[in-house]
Amino acid sequence: MFNLNKHLDSDEKIVKFFRPSRLAYLLQYLIHIILLILAIIFSFYNEPGSHLFIFWNFVNLISKLVLVYSIIMLLRLEYRIWSRRYALTNERLMYSMGIFSEKFKSSSYKYITDIAFHQTFWDKIMNTGTLTINTAGTDRYEIRYRKIRNPLEIKKIINDRQTHIVHHVKKTKKKSIIA
Repeated sequence: MFNLNKHLDSDEKIVKFFRPSRLAYLLQYLIHIILLILAIIFSFYNEPGSHLFIFWNFVNLISKLVLVYSIIMLLRLEYRIWSRRYALTNERLMYSMGIFSEKFKSSSYKYITDIAFHQTFWDKIMNTGTLTINTAGTDRYEIRYRKIRNPLEIKKIINDRQTHIVHHVKKTKKKSIIA
């Protein structure tokens, strides 16, 4: 279910496996956890007196709705992290999304034409960011590594693998021309 090894070729190895970082979503986690705690407190808090009876019923109803909302949002954040799996192999980039179903994309390093990097102010503080990879043949980005930790390190690995592949192809072509 969460295994990218089933997509590997026979002699292919994963160089780096990663997911979206929880640090990128830290502010959202804090907001929803605080809302959850407040909703729990107000959901089970009894009304202080009979003259506020209608008001406290309304507060309890709203707090129960906020409780459900906070739980859904926390589950949604966890889904974002656990449903996305990213990997760099010795031959290509890999992207897999889904828990019950799967959407899989991959691209060889030699077909990469552009790597875009996006980092918000919050991402800069948390050392997270988004890499979007464009490949030959299309004018849009095919693979997007969202909210990953150390995005510049990942970008460097991709660039290094890309350079390695290009030099390997040039050496192979030279040998075939000489032979």
